[in-house]
Amino acid sequence: MSSELALKLELVRILSEHDEIPISEVVREIGVQQDELINMINELSRYYLMETARSRVSWSPGDNPRRLKPWGWNYLYRIITGSTMTSAKQMPPWSIVVSEMQTQGRGRHGKTWIGNLGGLWITFKINTAPQVAQVLPIAIPVLLVRMLRDKLGINVEIKWPNDIIFGDKKIAGILLEGEYKESVMVSYIGIGINVNNDPPLEVAESIKNIVGHLIPRNRILSYLSGWISRLDRLVSKPDELRMEYMEHLSTLGRKVIAMTSSGEIQGIAKDVTEYGELIIENESGSHRLSSGEILRLRHAE
Repeated sequence: MSSELALKLELVRILSEHDEIPISEVVREIGVQQDELINMINELSRYYLMETARSRVSWSPGDNPRRLKPWGWNYLYRIITGSTMTSAKQMPPWSIVVSEMQTQGRGRHGKTWIGNLGGLWITFKINTAPQVAQVLPIAIPVLLVRMLRDKLGINVEIKWPNDIIFGDKKIAGILLEGEYKESVMVSYIGIGINVNNDPPLEVAESIKNIVGHLIPRNRILSYLSGWISRLDRLVSKPDELRMEYMEHLSTLGRKVIAMTSSGEIQGIAKDVTEYGELIIENESGSHRLSSGEILRLRHAE
């Protein structure tokens, strides 16, 4: 980590603990010149709702995750972590871990996902009934689509199994894991959202770039924590949930190439089961594949 980034992270930490603070106090605490500090604040204001006025600096409480107190949840906020998923595994059930930056974030099949400043990098740890855990691959993408479409007016779609895309660019990703502990199913829901950060634009997009301004991130966190705390309600009508998932699935009806451990499967994405498995049809028949079996899926056209 560069010394410049380390200073920025320390500045984020200090500001997260205050509604507003005199610039002179931050200068003393960090140990930099005031001009250098102002430059850092200006740079961070590209990603955060921070501003300076009357020799003070403030961070909007609506954008500062430390200010959020989700009802009924154990809540851990970190400036930097290896992975929110790893941190969540050390927490009790009904916990949320949020970090400003993660250095060892993971996607499906262990792919690296570096969470940079201004995004939302979250893991929810919950106890679930097995029948609820089975439909999470459909339920969580639908939840994100509802939020982005209804609350922010962004016309997103789902790329199977659980990438949220705008056009062909990724705006959010989901990682689901689970384990049994003393006969109870513990589910981990990892969500990464490009909110106010600057992702690599050749493959990804941010909400900030789409709507043209910074978004208060606690609005998103509150929505997700509220719905995930009552997943039973979300999945109470599995057929309707599946139809909603398919309605927004950009993969459906397209020619796809699926890479599996046993080789390549090409065909048309015809359907999705109630558990989120993709059905690909080609000359040799119908292939029913889970997200765990497909190492990589791409649209062939």
